[in-house]
Amino acid sequence: MLRLFFIGLSCAMVSCLVAIFLNPIVVKLAYDKHLVDAPNYRKLQKVPVPVLGGMSVYLAVVVGIMLCNYFVPVNGMYLPMSALTIMFYVGLFDDLIGLSARRKFFFQILVVFLMWCFGFRVDTLLGVFGIWYIPESWSFVLSMFTGVGLMNAINLIDGVDGLASGGGIIMCSLVAIFFIRHADFVYAVFAVVFVGSLIPFFFCNVFSRKFKMFIGDSGSLMLGTVSYLFIVRWLHSAPLFPLDAYGVSCLVAIYAVPVFDTLRVMGVRILKKTSPFKADKTHLHHIFVDLGLPHFIVTTIILFMSVLIIVISYLFSLIKWHPTYQLLAVVASSALIVWGTYFVLRIIRDNHPDLFISMKARLKLRMRKPIKFYHWAQELCDGHTRRRRRNLKLKR
Repeated sequence: MLRLFFIGLSCAMVSCLVAIFLNPIVVKLAYDKHLVDAPNYRKLQKVPVPVLGGMSVYLAVVVGIMLCNYFVPVNGMYLPMSALTIMFYVGLFDDLIGLSARRKFFFQILVVFLMWCFGFRVDTLLGVFGIWYIPESWSFVLSMFTGVGLMNAINLIDGVDGLASGGGIIMCSLVAIFFIRHADFVYAVFAVVFVGSLIPFFFCNVFSRKFKMFIGDSGSLMLGTVSYLFIVRWLHSAPLFPLDAYGVSCLVAIYAVPVFDTLRVMGVRILKKTSPFKADKTHLHHIFVDLGLPHFIVTTIILFMSVLIIVISYLFSLIKWHPTYQLLAVVASSALIVWGTYFVLRIIRDNHPDLFISMKARLKLRMRKPIKFYHWAQELCDGHTRRRRRNLKLKR
């Protein structure tokens, strides 16, 4: 077991190093070939930014999995990697040439359908509402809703720097801990390799100016696909610990922020009789940006909300409620935190503009220290230390 642990850790470290090596190359390629995301009325960036971040993450994951397969041959990775590859290319084509929502939706359904046919099915709720087994027809519907919903939810929250990748790091880390405790080596490695691949991109996306790029649809669709795989594997894992009875509520807590934010946004769009896939600026991160907060602060706040929901779910599990009550409590907490935060801020913004402007002014004064930290981290990521800048000035 110790040997497998070191192999998995080594694969994650290699993936991290590969991503560090690839990020500058991918950024240069994107600028040379004009593969950038241009700013417009809906985008939050002010300058064109490379949109090939998903490529470095994907290649780093592939190298990590290949290294793992070299030391410990794993047959269970072929289908997940195939699904991941299909969604990577779908997202890449969307980033480069643009795909309609219908075409992306078609490929999402196709990939989930193929995984369902090969046994990756949501066919149990682990006793929630007394359901231990879901019939095949209903399993198909629930699997489609879960898989396609997660792909779109994670894709839609990718609106500020580091939010999708930071959320992916938290999700994959928690899933890796679960699989390690259950001695599921294959999926534990899969999760930690994703963590290793996402960490360098996160720092480039959030703090770097020289190597800044977006993860794009290629990266967010990959994260949605691997999230579906992790959920199915989690539900099918043999219960070894008392807390395993609350698996469904744990999974809801892990993915609460993207899922609940997407449900609210799409619900509002449908009520307004517009397409649920029509892009707008009504996501949770947009309301924080309207407050004048920098992107890395917005990301920090939303990731903190995600961690808070996970902690609340864990505390509820210690009470040892029935899984149904546990799930209802987690859903209520998630809705209160995610929806409540958005609607309270929106009511203040729309009905009390003076108070909203006052909040912006106060937050601006409190942002001095965080912004200093941001500039320090930016210099560290770009290699422009104070000593190097002083030397450059002397040379000039």
